[in-house]
Order: sequence, then C-alpha cells, then structure tokens
Amino acid sequence: MSDFTGYDPTIENRDAIVSQSIEIGFTFSDYEAPEEVDFRKLIRHDNQGNMGSCGGFGNTNCGEGLWALHTGSMSNDRQFSQLFSYLEAQRLDGLLGRDAGSTINSGLKISKEVGYLELKDLEYKTPYPSNARTLITDDMRMKASPFRVRSSTWLDSYDAIKNYMASGVGVCYVGSLWNQSLYGRNGVLESISMVNGGGHAYCFAGYSKRKDSRGRNYIWRLNSHNDSWTEIAPSVIDALCRHQWTSIVGVSDLSTPGPRKVSWMQSRPLG
Repeated sequence: MSDFTGYDPTIENRDAIVSQSIEIGFTFSDYEAPEEVDFRKLIRHDNQGNMGSCGGFGNTNCGEGLWALHTGSMSNDRQFSQLFSYLEAQRLDGLLGRDAGSTINSGLKISKEVGYLELKDLEYKTPYPSNARTLITDDMRMKASPFRVRSSTWLDSYDAIKNYMASGVGVCYVGSLWNQSLYGRNGVLESISMVNGGGHAYCFAGYSKRKDSRGRNYIWRLNSHNDSWTEIAPSVIDALCRHQWTSIVGVSDLSTPGPRKVSWMQSRPLG
C-alpha cells in the first residue's frame, strides 16, 4: 500500500463497529439545523509528525469536539493525549511495540471502555516510543475513565453525517483510503480519486456555510497533517461513503443520541 499514514483500512473490523452502532431515530424535521457548525476555534490542530498515530489524533480530536459540545468552550483544560489513544488502540489491535498504526474499531473501544487521558498526563512526542509496551499505566487508565464516549453510530451517507452533527449529538471519527488527491486546495476539497492509495484516520467536525448546487453544506475535516481544517464537498463525502474501505462513525457523549441545543451552535459567540 502507498500513502500509509498510520491507518491500514484492510485490517479494519467494520462489522464490529456496526454491531455496536446505535440507530438514530430522528431527522432534520425534528429540530432546526444551524446555518453552520464551526468547531475551528474549539478544537486545536496538531501535526502527527513522523509517527503513524493518525488514529490517535482523529480519536482525540473527536473527544475534544465532544467536550466543546458539552461545555460550550475550547478544551484548554481538556486537551487529550493522542499518544495514549494511539498506543491503547494498538494494544487491542495486537500491534503494540511497533509503529504500525491502529484501527478505528480499537480506537472506538478505547474511547468507550477506557476513556481519553488528559494531555498533561502524557505529552505527544516523536519518534515512536521505544518503551511503548510499558509506557501506559493503570493509573493513566484510571485518570482517563471520566472522559468516555457514551455511544456511537455507523454513518453511511452525507445526510446521516450532517444530521448527526447538525443535531448537536456529536462528531465523526473517520478512516478511509488516502492519497494525494485527498488534500484540498486553498482549504477546500472538491473532488478525489478513489483508485489507488493507502489509509488515513481523521475527524469530521461540523459543516460550513459553503454549499453545493443541491444546497448541501460542505463538511469540515480536521486532519493531523499540515492541511489542518478543510471544507469537504458533499460529492466527496458521497464518494467516500461508497468506498469499501471507508468507516465513518458518529461518536457522542450522549448515551441515547437525540437533538440538543448547544448555545454556541446557535449564536456562535466563540466562532
């Protein structure tokens, strides 16, 4: 595989992700969707550097997005450890001890069953730690336990993705094919090639005011590479949803997902 950045989609257990999915029982008609949902001043961007830790970055970006939904503020005091999430997912994947990436399924399990560790308790640094097998302690796991994902939902269409985020339920943990066409131009991604490539994990968090010819909002992607935030065209979302390697999982701090009013989503006082 080429363009391998820490996520190997060929070993992903999509059936396991789907099996723990909670069905969403509401539609756009059940609430008033905001004109935009903009997390850019609420979730930080960091670069994974020369480590295959994109799964940890995508996962913790989701955790910080949930904190922003829960508190209405940037997670300055609740920034989470990408290295913790990466190594713990590797432990479940049987990959711990080598910089070989991690799966969405294992990252999701860690965020639900273990939780997110605060960044101050395990800072991120490269290269891959030589003591990876012993670095994570039970004390770290105990500290992570208050910050857990409460539910997840498999999302397989543009409308399902937007509905999940417009309703204030949560954000999206994503793993997909990756190649150079997935990088946007001037912060916008209008089209992609799904023919060749490797894999990558990242986060969908909100949507912009930009719309396509059908009136569909562009989705915000937060990436752990230099491109940071990118507006993703709905047609690109459609293409990703059709591809066999794509896993898009809505994650929420709500045990029973349902529309909720989030003050900054309505008035954007922080945006």
